[in-house]
Amino acid sequence: MPSTAFPRNSESTASQKVEITTAAPGDTALSEGHRSRLLDRFSKNGLPALHDHEILELILTYAIPRRDTKPMAKELLKRYKSINGVMNAPVAELESIKGIGRRSALIFPLLRDTMAYCLKEKYEKQPLVSHRHDVEEYLRFYFGGRRDEYVAAVYLDNGNHILQTDLISEGTVNQCVIYPRTIVERALKCGAASIILAHNHPGGALRPSEADWVITERLYTVCKLLEIPLLDHIIISKQKVVSLRELPRWPK
Repeated sequence: MPSTAFPRNSESTASQKVEITTAAPGDTALSEGHRSRLLDRFSKNGLPALHDHEILELILTYAIPRRDTKPMAKELLKRYKSINGVMNAPVAELESIKGIGRRSALIFPLLRDTMAYCLKEKYEKQPLVSHRHDVEEYLRFYFGGRRDEYVAAVYLDNGNHILQTDLISEGTVNQCVIYPRTIVERALKCGAASIILAHNHPGGALRPSEADWVITERLYTVCKLLEIPLLDHIIISKQKVVSLRELPRWPK
């Protein structure tokens, strides 16, 4: 599970971007009133009562308590187009936005990883692979909307509960190295009964490449010999998912 740590208070601020939290008394009063109204709308009707920029604005108030966070929220949406884009933006990029420092930038991966952790808890207590949608949902939250290609392995027990999820490889777009030995070694180490392989196509293409099929066939053969079956290889794009197991070329 990816982890996020806030900077310690003892760290020097000389090399960090400092968040300014002071404001004129009148501005503070206006901001407090606006925040209270946002919070009240959320409390009564949930997120559907808020616009996208207001959701980000409300989140930022917990890290920046004494400033108007609306301009920052709007700039985030302008740059990253969606809340999902903001949640998965690199912290260093978030810090480059005026008014956002390390503490407020880290609140977004903290929320993202917390949601992923909740899904992990959910799937540890119920079967995972009975529905491909569950795998898709889990991996989307677990690894987020990464810009570069990644390969992940989900290790399952005999009851199809998640034992462990590993990021096997990362690379530039359309270039990611996968070593079957690494996947199998981790499966043996955690006592997995089966494996699901998944990787993303950041460009949006869903058709499996020849390289996708080659690694699938190699891993399937090795896993079969060790009696740790490869249950599926899933390709995830921004909008859709493809299961190689459902295609005619899936190894027998």
